[in-house]
Amino acid sequence: MMDMFAPRDRGSDEGRQRIRAWVEASFGLAPDDTVLVTELRCHEPGCPPVETVIGILRPGHDTRQFKIGKAPLDVSREEIVALARGDQ
Repeated sequence: MMDMFAPRDRGSDEGRQRIRAWVEASFGLAPDDTVLVTELRCHEPGCPPVETVIGILRPGHDTRQFKIGKAPLDVSREEIVALARGDQ
């Protein structure tokens, strides 16, 4: 079972903040738009062991969600730019 109150990994926090900034810039988001970046660990067969999930919430628009099969620190700016271009 996951301990929700355990200290967070500093590197993961930095990776999520970096991704958030890249998403805001690449998608041309407004100040009232919200970007959520989450690191998920999966122990089920067939899913990557670590996955970065990115959610974009914009008032008046459908929520968009993207998944990248690696940890936030391993996600590159180029991958975020490709998402924005629709090259996924």
